[in-house]
Amino acid sequence: MMKGMKSLALVLALSATASALTSCSSDGYSYPDAHWQDGLIVTVGGKAYEYKEIYDLMEGERSSAEALYNTASDIVAQLATPITSSMEVDVEGQISDLEEEWRTNADTNGTSYREEMENALDEQGVDDMDELRAKLLSEAQIEENSSSFYNDQAGTYGETNDGLYHISEEMTKRYVEEERPYHISHILVRVDASDASSDATAYYDGHISSDNASKISQVVRQLSSSSSFGSVAQVLSDDAAASYGELGGDTSSAANAVGMSLSTSYVNEFKLGVYAYDTFLNPNLSEEAKTQLKKDARVPSDDVQSDITSTSALESTEIGQGKAFGIPLSVALTMGQVANQTRADSGASVAYTDETQYPRNILFNNYFNNHAVSFIYDDSDTYAADFLASVQAYDSTILTLEGDTETSVQVKYPDRYQEYLRVQRQLDNIVADKYIEVEGLQLVSYQTEYSGTTASTAIRDLPANQKVLSDGKGNPIIVARAGTGSSSGDESSTGYQGIHFITVNHDPYSDMANDYEYWRVNIPASGENVSAADSTDYGTNPSYVNFVNSDPGNNSSYQTRIDNIKAAVAGFDSNVSYAIFEHNIETVAENLNLPGSTIDEWGAALFSNATDDYWTPIHDFIRYNRDNSQTSDEQTLDEGWKSYLNMLNLQEDIAPARVVPTVCISYFQGGSYGDNGEMEAMCHVER
Repeated sequence: MMKGMKSLALVLALSATASALTSCSSDGYSYPDAHWQDGLIVTVGGKAYEYKEIYDLMEGERSSAEALYNTASDIVAQLATPITSSMEVDVEGQISDLEEEWRTNADTNGTSYREEMENALDEQGVDDMDELRAKLLSEAQIEENSSSFYNDQAGTYGETNDGLYHISEEMTKRYVEEERPYHISHILVRVDASDASSDATAYYDGHISSDNASKISQVVRQLSSSSSFGSVAQVLSDDAAASYGELGGDTSSAANAVGMSLSTSYVNEFKLGVYAYDTFLNPNLSEEAKTQLKKDARVPSDDVQSDITSTSALESTEIGQGKAFGIPLSVALTMGQVANQTRADSGASVAYTDETQYPRNILFNNYFNNHAVSFIYDDSDTYAADFLASVQAYDSTILTLEGDTETSVQVKYPDRYQEYLRVQRQLDNIVADKYIEVEGLQLVSYQTEYSGTTASTAIRDLPANQKVLSDGKGNPIIVARAGTGSSSGDESSTGYQGIHFITVNHDPYSDMANDYEYWRVNIPASGENVSAADSTDYGTNPSYVNFVNSDPGNNSSYQTRIDNIKAAVAGFDSNVSYAIFEHNIETVAENLNLPGSTIDEWGAALFSNATDDYWTPIHDFIRYNRDNSQTSDEQTLDEGWKSYLNMLNLQEDIAPARVVPTVCISYFQGGSYGDNGEMEAMCHVER
């Protein structure tokens, strides 16, 4: 065996087992007999080793910065972690198991115990049992060092020291500042419409099934009732139903553990739509917060420039101009009434038409087939007048909704009148408080102006101060058409197209200075003397953990949510090993009373001397990898904005001119497009 290939772990471990050495103690901290003096890092068996000698023992002639870092990382991990009696007991158990294995293998293989032992020692890179024992102890130190880094630590919550944070308050703050986690719930209704990214006609001619139309209508009706967002999601959502619509819970992925963060891979309409709403529409965010959001999320603006996105591309969209699309509540309810209609009211087929002219698809394409940010608004007060106007556009002799002559909808078009009554009853049953006014929100929609048998459809402003659907907690519900690939209608399909109803339970930009407190890991409790951090009162002391009530009699729900936070905080930094390394340097510097006050000064003291500078390449290696990770994340966001803005601009350019106007619903229901087919062109009917 080559002596030069011995591991650093073995070298350092010897410092704890050599009989000539003793342990030191300072403030209750025990550590191996490691002393810093003029660049000498550790004393082993009476010999003082420099970093270069230890590095050579571990890596041989390798001189890469990564090898330098790996060596340094192992050094400080062991210097920062004392060998405990439990480690020694565990190692003795491992040794006993190995000795038993060697005896068994000797009987099985027809060899001797000594041969099996020497083969095993050679595989481990050690010469004898003492070195093996030392190596196993050093491995235990490194393992303990890593696991102890992830413990929960007390921090400051408000004016008291009762906040508990995973790893540390500082690490939680880093997670919040670098990832900006949103706590989000959503309801997904899968639809059969085509993927617009591969078929541009899907922007204005999407076809959905009757079941799709019914479900969209049902979701809106239930959200407008006294039902909570979570209960509607549990019953009707095609995704995250089991978690009441909450996103997150995937502890195998830090980005997906608690909701949506900068590194979460959600579809653009969802993720960037939320960022766009916050940037241009949310009245509850300060200008300072919006400026920070632009930088964090790479929102194209004067503050953020990139090679592949432009401010002008965003400013040309409705959302870039501070506007969102509006979906009348009556339209959503009407979709449920006409979901199954594929023929005229009389039951006869309508000549020369296809799915494009089905009422459900006309409504879908005008209002729901929109990849921008949309909101559902309460049009209860104008529904009757708007309904009458739509019939009058089809039949100018109709003057009223009700009456005893054929000038009324009630008499001449009884089916339409029944549709009106059913929708009106549903409008009368909504919970008005679910609809809120968002300060300064301007809604737009496709609106058609008629001149004889021609029509001109464009995006136009709706009347100001429309009240929009909320989750009942003051959070407006964002609606977005989105998907990945094409849905086969099969539950096993990985692709989907759908309508997302999104509510932000917690916005990281609402209180940037204290946002980290939302991600504390305290288990809520009840009682008179409960601290603020432990309180179950979500309204006063909100947190991700106490967003829900715990299971009766136990804390399983709370613990699951705590595990989600821990996965997010522990895993958000792909270079977390560098954070552990720097934490260990700080610990060693304190225990060995190294000169200096920064990581760089302590690192240089440990790993450089007058003739050999090993700290600089280590420092540069860490900085390069961190910068590279940040650059990669920024490029992903830039590419997302580029795709999203291209899609919005294309949709807003082509859809208004090609979508079938809503007045054509009445012509379809009446069974013809005028006496001489004069309305066919306007309604996109092809003979």
